[in-house]
Amino acid sequence: MSRVFQKCIVLAIIILTQIGEANSKSKKPRVDYNLSTGWAFYRGDAKQAQMLNYDDSKWMPVVLPHIMQLEKKHNGADIIYDGVGWYRRYFKLSKDQADKQVLLNFEGIMSNSEVFVNGESVGIHHGGYVGFTMDVSDKVKFNNENNVIAVRVSAEYDPLTPPGKPQDRLDFYYYSGIYRDANLTVTDKLHITSELSEHSTRASGVFVTYPQVNEKRSLVHVKTEVANSYATAKEGYLQTLLKDANGKVVASNKSKFHLGANKHTLIEQDLNLINPKLWYPYTPYLYSLESQVLFEDGKVVDIRTEKIGVRTIKFTRDEGFFINGKHLYLVGANRHEAFPNVGDAASNSMQERDVIEMKKGGYNAVRAAHYPQDPAFLAACDKYGLLVVECVPGWQIFNENPVFADRLESITRNMIRRDRNRASIILWETALNETSYPLQVVKRIFDAAHEEYPGDQLYTAGDYFSHEETEPYYDVFYKQVSKFPKDGSVMSNYLEDQIAIKPLFSREWGDGVGEKPRVSMVENEYEQMRQGRSRLRQLNGDGYFDWCMLDANPRMGGHFMWSYNDYTRGAEEETMYSGVVDVNRYPKFAYYMMQSMRPSGISQKGLYEGPVVFVASFNSSGKYKTSTSEITVYSNCDAVELYRNNKLIGKQTRAERAKVYPHIVAKGGSPSFVFDAGGFEPGELKAIGYINGKKVTEHAVRTAGKADHIEIVVPDHHITPVADGSDMIPVYFKICDANGSVVHDAKSEIFIRVKGEGTLIGDGISRVEINPQAVEAGIGFAFIRTSKKAGKIEIQVESKGMKAGLLTINTVAYKGMHLPDGTHGEFKGREEDGAIVKPTKWDKGFLTKPKVEISNVSTTSSHPDFPTTNLLDGNDYSWWIANQDQVPQVVTLTLKESTTVVGSRVRFQKDSSKYRHKVEVSSDGKTWEPVYEKECTGWDFKPVRFKKTIKYFRVSILSASEGRAGLAEVTLFKDK
Repeated sequence: MSRVFQKCIVLAIIILTQIGEANSKSKKPRVDYNLSTGWAFYRGDAKQAQMLNYDDSKWMPVVLPHIMQLEKKHNGADIIYDGVGWYRRYFKLSKDQADKQVLLNFEGIMSNSEVFVNGESVGIHHGGYVGFTMDVSDKVKFNNENNVIAVRVSAEYDPLTPPGKPQDRLDFYYYSGIYRDANLTVTDKLHITSELSEHSTRASGVFVTYPQVNEKRSLVHVKTEVANSYATAKEGYLQTLLKDANGKVVASNKSKFHLGANKHTLIEQDLNLINPKLWYPYTPYLYSLESQVLFEDGKVVDIRTEKIGVRTIKFTRDEGFFINGKHLYLVGANRHEAFPNVGDAASNSMQERDVIEMKKGGYNAVRAAHYPQDPAFLAACDKYGLLVVECVPGWQIFNENPVFADRLESITRNMIRRDRNRASIILWETALNETSYPLQVVKRIFDAAHEEYPGDQLYTAGDYFSHEETEPYYDVFYKQVSKFPKDGSVMSNYLEDQIAIKPLFSREWGDGVGEKPRVSMVENEYEQMRQGRSRLRQLNGDGYFDWCMLDANPRMGGHFMWSYNDYTRGAEEETMYSGVVDVNRYPKFAYYMMQSMRPSGISQKGLYEGPVVFVASFNSSGKYKTSTSEITVYSNCDAVELYRNNKLIGKQTRAERAKVYPHIVAKGGSPSFVFDAGGFEPGELKAIGYINGKKVTEHAVRTAGKADHIEIVVPDHHITPVADGSDMIPVYFKICDANGSVVHDAKSEIFIRVKGEGTLIGDGISRVEINPQAVEAGIGFAFIRTSKKAGKIEIQVESKGMKAGLLTINTVAYKGMHLPDGTHGEFKGREEDGAIVKPTKWDKGFLTKPKVEISNVSTTSSHPDFPTTNLLDGNDYSWWIANQDQVPQVVTLTLKESTTVVGSRVRFQKDSSKYRHKVEVSSDGKTWEPVYEKECTGWDFKPVRFKKTIKYFRVSILSASEGRAGLAEVTLFKDK
């Protein structure tokens, strides 16, 4: 027998085995086919692209999740793709699947879409953050005939769909594409309904509540809607099983039903759970709830399984948050779901990695700002115990067109239906972020939320407490005010101003004010430390008055730092460096500062051990205080010793340092430990943490030498890459010296090669600067995507003058089931076909023009804590604020000499407040010429171009939606 013949036989056996496995899986009561692979994509609009016989041979092959155009890592100022794209996916269904219920499910398409099956439209969807389900049962062909799904996606600006704001005025991006998972479900016509179908109601799907929760006995109440799509009546049973983590059935219930043709019914059942394991952030125990639909003869025809956690929550006005009757202080951060180059189109494993790193970083909560985030992220929050504030999509805008409010209500209801069973979600933000809008809409959304989730376990959160009339329509407030209910002014940092109205949290803190709110990874070690020091002071109560004193406030129930990760946005060219990790999720010093807020006695198996110690220094140079007189160590231990080259610098105790940060320590957090080494000496700095006099942990840093080699690192999250064709692996490339220390000032160019069962995302596309790339702070980053075949991925990275780095990654076989591909030709398109390169609207060069010298600035009034001099100090985070409530308030600049001014930049004080104002210029101070009049927020600070020879420039603030008139900075520009 020839080797060729032998290989043919082996191949035939493999194919027959796979067909057999596919057939056996397709005979299961419910089959969820993975739709991540096999897609063709076209960037742009296309006529008749929905038709089965359309020629798509020039389209590019893609997988989901997918962004319609890969982007640069630093892509601010509205340069991302925001056009139209088309997707096509061929598939076949077998003969035995005929006469079944076939549902097409998309978790997220940004922003608006129309879906076609075999040339016929099956629905239009508006909004990118909550998915949808479409019944395509009557559109698909069986008997292994060819089918095609076609999706037209528009990322164009839509003012009627929340958030409804143009990208160039938005503090984040909403990117594009079928950027989350999709699947096709085949089940019986007697089935459990979908929460997100076109005709769903709050009764649809499965809804789990817990009328009684304690450690001896808990009651699990399950509402399940069953539908009969047959043309005849059916009788059957709904059997609900509750299984523990080992798969053992611990509670069950079985109910009989009779359903007429094309009818549905709601079945309510109680499951009595004895000695339950309650879900808690540090012990997040999950049960499996299995809902089975049976024919009268006992045959199972539909099954749905989901993870649930048994718990009860309560928010109180004076004591904060309770879970299972235990008080818990929330230490959270705000998270945007965007990643480098791929935007929001990241795999489920990347969502899970973010949750793991947040838990390791000391957080027990996250505000999923400012939109409903990926179901995989929320599932990981359930799994690892990260509490969630889920938000409706919105950011500083409301459209008075009734369609906008209609879609806002629909999104709110669908968000709650999608996620109401999640143990991790404790708060639903039903307010449009930083937006004023009609009271009737506030009430409408509040009522919709409580209709969707009746009882006392749904709490809504209000973005503001700025107007007394909204008080009845939020259960929790993020801010407190003075003078309530008189005028809604934001309160000051004085306890005597406290008014106990509702439970109180701070939704965003840490950015916009302080000595170092934002820091890039490429900045030096002292600047890195300043961000952490600034936020420690703010946590202790020395912060922006809008944050209600944080840990110094006895009524504060918790807070959410802005932000967890750096991110890019349309409103500004510079990346938002407010994160404690960068865009790549690489930690800054401030990450470890927040990590030390975790009590040392709390550990989570498989995630972290409680004790923490971290030296916030590179020990790089005598010119930095962080290497000499202010060597900062973050730790939650009782005592810390610091050594340099094995010589003791000093020892400090938690009790001693608690005197500096008493409020933080009183809330369970930790102070910093700051040592004066008296000078600099290269070598090693080592900190040792002690608890009860026993050494429990240590951390060391070494002075970096010359770049010697490159290390390739995949973070150890105990996540094994899956060969499903779409999983993503984050890879870091570290420029190291001979001892393995990162050379933090390295700017080396690196070249990456990937072989085997994986591909480098963006490889060969010079526009996105992935390969080759210049490292930042000695660190490079890229994503590798797995193939559909389990095996080895070999990575090699090189840079001139250094030893190359090598790493092998092993992937495991995918255990799910892909939707069988249909018949089609090869997709021959390339990633960059039709790529759009947009010029930045910000014109960074304009801001580098010479600044006009100002001899004097005057104001109609000035608060003593926020003087007029702050207007010209070059700092966007110091402010002038009026000392009067009256308007107009006028700011007048007198130029040193008459100058031809080519433009101005005016930045207002509050990001969230709206300021109606006018700008005028004059050559003599008597006759004034108007330049413009408009209303904007503190986020609208792009330069305004004009060309006039003037001696005087003035800004008149005519109204402020919240608080008093205030400006951060006024800058005038000239050509030379």
